[in-house]
Amino acid sequence: MKILMTLFEIQDYGGIINHAEHLAAGFKELGHEVDFVKLCPKKKFGTPRAVAGESLPEYRKLGTGLFYHQSKGWWWPNDKKVAYLDDVARNEFVENCGNYDAVLWHIPVPTCNKENAGINEWLQLYNGSTKNIAIIHDGNMPELYPHLAYVSHYFHGMVCVHESAYHSASCIGLQRKMIVNPFDLFGIERLYPDFSNRSGFTAVQVFKAWKRVDDLIRAIPHMKNKEAKRIGGAGIEYRYMTSQDKCKPKYFDNAGDRIWDKALRYGMEYLGTIPTDTHYQVLRKSKLQIDPSWSRKYSAFGAHFNRTSVEAMLCGAVPVATDMGMKNSEVFKAGVNYIELEVGAESQYHYAEVIDDALSDEMRWRDIVINNYSLLKRFDRKLVAQEYIDFIKDNSSAPVGKETTELIERMLKKLDFFGIWQARMGFMV
Repeated sequence: MKILMTLFEIQDYGGIINHAEHLAAGFKELGHEVDFVKLCPKKKFGTPRAVAGESLPEYRKLGTGLFYHQSKGWWWPNDKKVAYLDDVARNEFVENCGNYDAVLWHIPVPTCNKENAGINEWLQLYNGSTKNIAIIHDGNMPELYPHLAYVSHYFHGMVCVHESAYHSASCIGLQRKMIVNPFDLFGIERLYPDFSNRSGFTAVQVFKAWKRVDDLIRAIPHMKNKEAKRIGGAGIEYRYMTSQDKCKPKYFDNAGDRIWDKALRYGMEYLGTIPTDTHYQVLRKSKLQIDPSWSRKYSAFGAHFNRTSVEAMLCGAVPVATDMGMKNSEVFKAGVNYIELEVGAESQYHYAEVIDDALSDEMRWRDIVINNYSLLKRFDRKLVAQEYIDFIKDNSSAPVGKETTELIERMLKKLDFFGIWQARMGFMV
Protein backbone atom coordinates (compact mmCIF):
# COMPACT_ATOMS: atom_id res chain seq x y z
CA MET A 1 0.00 0.00 0.00
CA LYS A 2 0.87 3.65 -0.30
CA ILE A 3 0.13 5.56 2.92
CA LEU A 4 0.02 9.32 3.58
CA MET A 5 0.27 10.50 7.19
CA THR A 6 -0.84 14.01 8.14
CA LEU A 7 -1.29 16.18 11.21
CA PHE A 8 -2.35 19.66 12.18
CA GLU A 9 -0.19 21.77 14.51
CA ILE A 10 -0.56 21.56 18.30
CA GLN A 11 1.54 22.93 21.14
CA ASP A 12 3.12 19.71 22.49
CA TYR A 13 3.20 16.59 20.33
CA GLY A 14 4.58 14.42 23.15
CA GLY A 15 4.17 10.72 22.37
CA ILE A 16 2.53 11.45 19.01
CA ILE A 17 6.08 11.92 17.71
CA ASN A 18 7.06 8.39 18.69
CA HIS A 19 3.76 6.98 17.49
CA ALA A 20 4.11 8.49 14.03
CA GLU A 21 7.77 7.53 13.66
CA HIS A 22 7.35 3.90 14.70
CA LEU A 23 4.12 3.44 12.75
CA ALA A 24 5.85 4.74 9.62
CA ALA A 25 8.79 2.42 10.30
CA GLY A 26 6.42 -0.52 10.77
CA PHE A 27 4.71 0.17 7.43
CA LYS A 28 8.06 0.37 5.67
CA GLU A 29 9.28 -2.86 7.26
CA LEU A 30 6.17 -4.54 5.84
CA GLY A 31 7.02 -3.19 2.38
CA HIS A 32 4.57 -0.27 2.20
CA GLU A 33 5.34 3.31 1.15
CA VAL A 34 4.86 6.20 3.57
CA ASP A 35 4.80 9.98 3.14
CA PHE A 36 4.23 12.55 5.89
CA VAL A 37 3.03 16.16 5.68
CA LYS A 38 1.98 18.91 8.10
CA LEU A 39 -1.16 20.97 7.44
CA CYS A 40 -0.64 24.66 8.23
CA PRO A 41 -3.13 27.59 8.33
CA LYS A 42 -0.92 29.75 6.10
CA LYS A 43 -0.91 31.14 2.58
CA LYS A 44 2.80 30.63 1.99
CA PHE A 45 6.01 29.63 3.75
CA GLY A 46 9.23 31.47 4.37
CA THR A 47 12.65 29.87 4.57
CA PRO A 48 12.52 26.93 7.04
CA ARG A 49 14.82 27.08 10.04
CA ALA A 50 18.13 25.30 9.54
CA VAL A 51 18.75 22.10 11.48
CA ALA A 52 22.48 22.79 11.28
CA GLY A 53 22.09 25.58 13.81
CA GLU A 54 20.51 23.27 16.37
CA SER A 55 22.11 20.69 18.63
CA LEU A 56 22.29 17.98 15.98
CA PRO A 57 23.00 14.99 18.26
CA GLU A 58 19.50 15.40 19.71
CA TYR A 59 17.84 15.15 16.31
CA ARG A 60 16.88 11.78 14.87
CA LYS A 61 15.58 10.29 11.64
CA LEU A 62 13.47 7.13 11.85
CA GLY A 63 10.35 6.03 9.98
CA THR A 64 9.23 9.31 8.42
CA GLY A 65 12.68 10.28 7.17
CA LEU A 66 12.32 13.71 8.81
CA PHE A 67 14.58 15.09 11.50
CA TYR A 68 12.76 15.37 14.81
CA HIS A 69 13.43 16.39 18.39
CA GLN A 70 11.54 14.90 21.33
CA SER A 71 10.58 18.30 22.71
CA LYS A 72 10.59 20.56 19.63
CA GLY A 73 8.93 18.15 17.21
CA TRP A 74 9.78 17.68 13.54
CA TRP A 75 11.88 19.82 11.25
CA TRP A 76 9.65 20.33 8.21
CA PRO A 77 11.07 21.28 4.81
CA ASN A 78 8.62 23.34 2.79
CA ASP A 79 7.79 20.47 0.45
CA LYS A 80 6.47 18.51 3.44
CA LYS A 81 4.07 21.27 4.50
CA VAL A 82 0.71 22.29 3.05
CA ALA A 83 -0.28 25.98 3.25
CA TYR A 84 -3.97 25.21 3.09
CA LEU A 85 -5.12 28.84 3.05
CA ASP A 86 -3.74 28.98 -0.48
CA ASP A 87 -6.34 27.67 -2.95
CA VAL A 88 -3.79 26.07 -5.26
CA ALA A 89 -1.87 24.31 -2.46
CA ARG A 90 -5.10 23.09 -0.84
CA ASN A 91 -6.49 21.70 -4.11
CA GLU A 92 -3.18 20.02 -4.91
CA PHE A 93 -3.19 18.31 -1.52
CA VAL A 94 -6.74 17.00 -2.00
CA GLU A 95 -5.95 15.76 -5.50
CA ASN A 96 -2.71 14.15 -4.29
CA CYS A 97 -4.61 12.19 -1.63
CA GLY A 98 -6.10 10.16 -4.46
CA ASN A 99 -2.63 8.73 -5.12
CA TYR A 100 -2.68 6.94 -1.75
CA ASP A 101 -4.58 3.91 -0.50
CA ALA A 102 -5.23 5.70 2.79
CA VAL A 103 -4.56 8.95 4.63
CA LEU A 104 -3.88 8.64 8.36
CA TRP A 105 -4.76 11.80 10.29
CA HIS A 106 -2.64 11.77 13.46
CA ILE A 107 -4.45 14.94 14.56
CA PRO A 108 -7.69 14.66 12.57
CA VAL A 109 -8.99 18.25 12.95
CA PRO A 110 -7.34 21.54 13.96
CA THR A 111 -7.47 22.71 17.56
CA CYS A 112 -8.92 25.96 18.90
CA ASN A 113 -5.56 27.69 19.12
CA LYS A 114 -5.79 31.44 18.48
CA GLU A 115 -4.07 31.15 15.08
CA ASN A 116 -6.97 28.97 13.88
CA ALA A 117 -9.74 31.43 14.86
CA GLY A 118 -12.11 32.13 12.00
CA ILE A 119 -10.29 29.78 9.64
CA ASN A 120 -12.47 27.11 8.03
CA GLU A 121 -10.57 26.18 4.86
CA TRP A 122 -9.54 22.94 6.59
CA LEU A 123 -13.04 21.61 5.85
CA GLN A 124 -11.97 21.19 2.22
CA LEU A 125 -8.97 18.96 2.96
CA TYR A 126 -10.79 15.64 3.39
CA ASN A 127 -12.50 15.24 0.03
CA GLY A 128 -9.76 13.22 -1.68
CA SER A 129 -10.54 9.92 -3.36
CA THR A 130 -9.01 7.72 -0.64
CA LYS A 131 -9.77 6.22 2.77
CA ASN A 132 -9.32 8.67 5.64
CA ILE A 133 -8.46 7.23 9.05
CA ALA A 134 -8.67 9.38 12.21
CA ILE A 135 -6.24 8.47 14.98
CA ILE A 136 -7.43 9.23 18.53
CA HIS A 137 -4.59 9.52 21.06
CA ASP A 138 -6.42 10.32 24.28
CA GLY A 139 -9.76 10.23 26.08
CA ASN A 140 -10.40 13.91 25.51
CA MET A 141 -11.83 13.69 22.00
CA PRO A 142 -15.43 14.64 22.96
CA GLU A 143 -14.20 17.95 24.41
CA LEU A 144 -11.19 18.80 22.25
CA TYR A 145 -12.24 17.39 18.87
CA PRO A 146 -16.06 17.18 18.72
CA HIS A 147 -15.89 18.98 15.35
CA LEU A 148 -14.56 15.71 13.92
CA ALA A 149 -18.25 14.76 13.77
CA TYR A 150 -18.88 17.52 11.22
CA VAL A 151 -16.47 15.93 8.73
CA SER A 152 -16.97 12.30 9.82
CA HIS A 153 -18.70 11.41 6.54
CA TYR A 154 -15.32 11.77 4.84
CA PHE A 155 -13.73 9.13 7.10
CA HIS A 156 -13.39 5.39 6.68
CA GLY A 157 -12.98 4.90 10.43
CA MET A 158 -11.09 5.71 13.62
CA VAL A 159 -8.13 4.03 15.31
CA CYS A 160 -7.91 4.53 19.09
CA VAL A 161 -4.63 3.83 20.90
CA HIS A 162 -6.04 2.72 24.26
CA GLU A 163 -9.29 1.95 26.02
CA SER A 164 -10.04 5.50 27.16
CA ALA A 165 -9.70 6.77 23.59
CA TYR A 166 -11.74 3.85 22.26
CA HIS A 167 -14.72 4.28 24.59
CA SER A 168 -14.69 8.09 24.42
CA ALA A 169 -14.97 7.87 20.63
CA SER A 170 -18.26 5.95 20.79
CA CYS A 171 -20.06 9.33 20.52
CA ILE A 172 -19.20 9.64 16.81
CA GLY A 173 -20.89 7.52 14.14
CA LEU A 174 -17.75 5.90 12.74
CA GLN A 175 -16.30 2.41 12.72
CA ARG A 176 -13.53 2.24 15.29
CA LYS A 177 -10.86 -0.15 16.46
CA MET A 178 -8.39 -0.08 19.33
CA ILE A 179 -4.83 -0.51 18.02
CA VAL A 180 -2.12 0.12 20.60
CA ASN A 181 0.94 2.32 20.15
CA PRO A 182 3.76 0.86 18.01
CA PHE A 183 7.28 0.11 19.29
CA ASP A 184 10.54 -1.33 18.02
CA LEU A 185 11.00 -4.67 19.83
CA PHE A 186 14.48 -5.35 18.48
CA GLY A 187 16.71 -6.74 21.21
CA ILE A 188 14.10 -7.59 23.85
CA GLU A 189 15.07 -11.27 23.60
CA ARG A 190 18.40 -10.27 25.17
CA LEU A 191 16.76 -8.74 28.23
CA TYR A 192 17.03 -10.53 31.54
CA PRO A 193 16.01 -9.64 35.10
CA ASP A 194 19.09 -7.92 36.49
CA PHE A 195 17.72 -6.44 39.71
CA SER A 196 21.09 -6.14 41.45
CA ASN A 197 22.60 -4.03 38.65
CA ARG A 198 19.79 -1.46 38.68
CA SER A 199 19.01 1.46 40.94
CA GLY A 200 15.92 3.48 41.76
CA PHE A 201 13.29 4.82 39.42
CA THR A 202 12.89 7.02 36.35
CA ALA A 203 9.86 9.14 35.42
CA VAL A 204 9.95 10.98 32.08
CA GLN A 205 6.92 12.69 30.55
CA VAL A 206 5.51 15.96 29.26
CA PHE A 207 4.59 18.08 32.30
CA LYS A 208 0.86 18.57 31.67
CA ALA A 209 -1.62 19.04 34.51
CA TRP A 210 -3.16 15.58 34.13
CA LYS A 211 0.28 13.96 34.14
CA ARG A 212 0.37 14.77 37.89
CA VAL A 213 4.16 14.91 38.10
CA ASP A 214 3.75 16.99 41.25
CA ASP A 215 2.16 14.00 43.04
CA LEU A 216 5.40 12.07 42.58
CA ILE A 217 7.62 15.04 43.42
CA ARG A 218 5.72 15.58 46.69
CA ALA A 219 6.39 11.94 47.61
CA ILE A 220 10.18 12.06 47.14
CA PRO A 221 11.03 13.67 50.51
CA HIS A 222 9.05 10.89 52.25
CA MET A 223 10.94 8.01 50.61
CA LYS A 224 13.29 6.04 52.84
CA ASN A 225 15.06 4.26 49.99
CA LYS A 226 18.18 6.19 48.94
CA GLU A 227 18.42 4.86 45.39
CA ALA A 228 18.28 7.08 42.28
CA LYS A 229 15.20 9.28 41.78
CA ARG A 230 15.25 10.52 38.17
CA ILE A 231 12.69 12.95 36.76
CA GLY A 232 12.74 14.02 33.10
CA GLY A 233 10.72 16.01 30.62
CA ALA A 234 9.38 19.54 30.34
CA GLY A 235 6.18 21.41 29.57
CA ILE A 236 3.90 24.12 30.89
CA GLU A 237 3.58 22.70 34.42
CA TYR A 238 7.35 22.28 34.69
CA ARG A 239 7.71 25.97 33.93
CA TYR A 240 5.14 26.89 36.57
CA MET A 241 6.64 24.49 39.11
CA THR A 242 10.17 25.83 38.76
CA SER A 243 9.47 29.53 38.05
CA GLN A 244 10.82 31.97 40.58
CA ASP A 245 8.13 34.54 39.75
CA LYS A 246 5.08 32.55 38.55
CA CYS A 247 5.17 29.35 40.59
CA LYS A 248 1.58 28.24 41.23
CA PRO A 249 0.47 28.17 44.89
CA LYS A 250 -0.27 24.43 44.64
CA TYR A 251 3.43 23.79 44.01
CA PHE A 252 4.32 24.88 47.55
CA ASP A 253 3.91 22.58 50.56
CA ASN A 254 2.15 23.45 53.81
CA ALA A 255 5.35 24.90 55.21
CA GLY A 256 5.67 27.27 52.25
CA ASP A 257 8.54 25.31 50.73
CA ARG A 258 8.68 24.94 46.95
CA ILE A 259 8.08 21.21 46.30
CA TRP A 260 10.57 21.16 43.40
CA ASP A 261 13.40 22.59 45.48
CA LYS A 262 12.59 20.28 48.39
CA ALA A 263 12.66 17.18 46.15
CA LEU A 264 16.06 18.23 44.81
CA ARG A 265 17.35 18.45 48.38
CA TYR A 266 16.09 14.92 49.01
CA GLY A 267 17.95 13.39 46.08
CA MET A 268 15.83 14.03 43.01
CA GLU A 269 17.87 14.22 39.80
CA TYR A 270 16.39 16.27 36.97
CA LEU A 271 17.31 14.91 33.52
CA GLY A 272 15.71 17.63 31.40
CA THR A 273 14.24 16.78 28.02
CA ILE A 274 16.01 13.72 26.66
CA PRO A 275 15.79 11.85 23.33
CA THR A 276 14.30 8.37 23.26
CA ASP A 277 17.60 6.50 23.07
CA THR A 278 18.92 8.34 26.15
CA HIS A 279 15.65 7.61 27.93
CA TYR A 280 16.11 3.91 27.15
CA GLN A 281 19.67 3.99 28.49
CA VAL A 282 18.42 5.43 31.76
CA LEU A 283 15.55 2.93 31.99
CA ARG A 284 18.01 0.05 31.57
CA LYS A 285 19.69 1.28 34.77
CA SER A 286 16.40 1.64 36.64
CA LYS A 287 14.32 -0.86 38.57
CA LEU A 288 11.11 1.10 38.13
CA GLN A 289 9.48 3.55 35.72
CA ILE A 290 6.79 5.67 37.32
CA ASP A 291 3.80 7.17 35.52
CA PRO A 292 1.85 9.26 38.06
CA SER A 293 -0.72 10.45 35.50
CA TRP A 294 -4.46 10.27 35.99
CA SER A 295 -7.60 12.10 34.94
CA ARG A 296 -11.12 11.57 36.23
CA LYS A 297 -12.40 12.59 32.81
CA TYR A 298 -10.20 10.12 30.94
CA SER A 299 -10.65 7.27 33.42
CA ALA A 300 -14.44 7.56 33.09
CA PHE A 301 -13.92 6.03 29.64
CA GLY A 302 -11.35 3.40 30.71
CA ALA A 303 -7.60 2.86 30.90
CA HIS A 304 -5.35 5.59 29.57
CA PHE A 305 -2.00 3.80 29.53
CA ASN A 306 0.93 5.81 28.21
CA ARG A 307 3.88 4.98 25.96
CA THR A 308 6.26 5.33 28.90
CA SER A 309 4.93 2.14 30.49
CA VAL A 310 5.75 0.15 27.36
CA GLU A 311 9.16 1.83 27.08
CA ALA A 312 9.86 0.62 30.62
CA MET A 313 8.95 -2.95 29.67
CA LEU A 314 11.23 -2.77 26.63
CA CYS A 315 14.14 -1.88 28.90
CA GLY A 316 13.46 -4.43 31.62
CA ALA A 317 12.13 -1.89 34.13
CA VAL A 318 8.85 -2.45 35.96
CA PRO A 319 6.06 0.08 35.29
CA VAL A 320 4.40 1.80 38.22
CA ALA A 321 1.09 3.50 37.40
CA THR A 322 -2.04 4.83 39.08
CA ASP A 323 -5.32 3.00 39.56
CA MET A 324 -7.07 5.87 37.77
CA GLY A 325 -4.69 5.81 34.81
CA MET A 326 -4.97 2.04 34.32
CA LYS A 327 -8.64 1.82 35.32
CA ASN A 328 -10.20 -1.52 34.33
CA SER A 329 -7.58 -2.16 31.66
CA GLU A 330 -7.87 -5.36 29.67
CA VAL A 331 -4.25 -4.95 28.53
CA PHE A 332 -2.34 -4.13 31.75
CA LYS A 333 -3.12 -6.02 34.96
CA ALA A 334 -2.15 -4.67 38.38
CA GLY A 335 0.39 -6.91 40.12
CA VAL A 336 0.97 -8.81 36.88
CA ASN A 337 2.20 -6.16 34.44
CA TYR A 338 2.65 -3.13 36.69
CA ILE A 339 2.69 -1.99 40.31
CA GLU A 340 -0.34 0.09 41.26
CA LEU A 341 -0.48 3.45 43.03
CA GLU A 342 -3.79 4.41 44.60
CA VAL A 343 -4.85 8.01 44.04
CA GLY A 344 -6.01 9.73 47.21
CA ALA A 345 -5.77 12.70 49.54
CA GLU A 346 -2.60 11.35 51.17
CA SER A 347 -1.02 10.18 47.92
CA GLN A 348 2.45 11.46 48.76
CA TYR A 349 2.80 9.13 51.75
CA HIS A 350 1.22 6.18 49.95
CA TYR A 351 3.38 6.71 46.85
CA ALA A 352 6.53 6.83 48.98
CA GLU A 353 5.65 3.58 50.76
CA VAL A 354 4.71 1.70 47.57
CA ILE A 355 7.85 2.82 45.75
CA ASP A 356 10.11 2.00 48.71
CA ASP A 357 8.61 -1.50 48.90
CA ALA A 358 8.89 -2.05 45.14
CA LEU A 359 12.57 -1.07 45.12
CA SER A 360 13.37 -3.76 47.69
CA ASP A 361 11.11 -6.63 46.53
CA GLU A 362 13.26 -8.52 44.02
CA MET A 363 10.91 -11.49 43.62
CA ARG A 364 7.88 -9.38 42.66
CA TRP A 365 10.03 -7.23 40.39
CA ARG A 366 11.40 -10.30 38.58
CA ASP A 367 7.95 -11.85 38.10
CA ILE A 368 6.54 -8.67 36.50
CA VAL A 369 9.54 -8.27 34.17
CA ILE A 370 9.07 -11.84 32.92
CA ASN A 371 5.28 -11.42 32.54
CA ASN A 372 5.82 -8.35 30.38
CA TYR A 373 7.95 -10.16 27.80
CA SER A 374 4.84 -11.80 26.35
CA LEU A 375 2.69 -8.66 26.64
CA LEU A 376 5.26 -6.66 24.65
CA LYS A 377 4.58 -8.66 21.50
CA ARG A 378 1.24 -6.89 21.13
CA PHE A 379 3.10 -3.57 20.69
CA ASP A 380 5.46 -4.70 17.92
CA ARG A 381 5.39 -1.97 15.28
CA LYS A 382 5.10 -4.40 12.38
CA LEU A 383 2.13 -6.13 14.02
CA VAL A 384 0.54 -2.75 14.80
CA ALA A 385 1.12 -1.55 11.22
CA GLN A 386 -0.50 -4.74 9.90
CA GLU A 387 -3.56 -4.07 12.07
CA TYR A 388 -3.87 -0.67 10.37
CA ILE A 389 -3.58 -2.31 6.93
CA ASP A 390 -6.29 -4.84 7.82
CA PHE A 391 -8.57 -2.05 9.08
CA ILE A 392 -8.01 -0.04 5.91
CA LYS A 393 -8.86 -3.05 3.77
CA ASP A 394 -11.99 -4.08 5.66
CA ASN A 395 -13.57 -2.47 8.70
CA SER A 396 -17.05 -3.94 8.21
CA SER A 397 -16.93 -5.86 11.50
CA ALA A 398 -15.81 -2.85 13.57
CA PRO A 399 -18.30 -1.33 16.06
CA VAL A 400 -19.98 1.92 15.00
CA GLY A 401 -20.58 4.73 17.47
CA LYS A 402 -23.63 6.98 17.66
CA GLU A 403 -23.58 10.76 17.83
CA THR A 404 -25.00 12.18 21.03
CA THR A 405 -26.85 15.44 21.63
CA GLU A 406 -24.06 16.51 23.99
CA LEU A 407 -21.43 15.95 21.30
CA ILE A 408 -23.39 17.98 18.74
CA GLU A 409 -23.73 20.87 21.19
CA ARG A 410 -19.96 20.86 21.76
CA MET A 411 -19.34 20.53 18.03
CA LEU A 412 -21.42 23.62 17.24
CA LYS A 413 -19.47 25.70 19.77
CA LYS A 414 -16.20 24.61 18.17
CA LEU A 415 -17.52 25.38 14.70
CA ASP A 416 -18.48 28.87 15.87
CA PHE A 417 -14.80 29.38 16.76
CA PHE A 418 -13.82 28.50 13.19
CA GLY A 419 -16.49 30.81 11.76
CA ILE A 420 -18.61 27.98 10.38
CA TRP A 421 -21.96 29.62 11.12
CA GLN A 422 -23.90 27.70 8.47
CA ALA A 423 -23.41 24.51 10.49
CA ARG A 424 -26.24 25.55 12.81
CA MET A 425 -28.67 25.43 9.90
CA GLY A 426 -28.21 21.68 9.62
CA PHE A 427 -28.46 20.72 13.28
CA MET A 428 -31.38 21.10 15.62
CA VAL A 429 -30.18 20.58 19.20
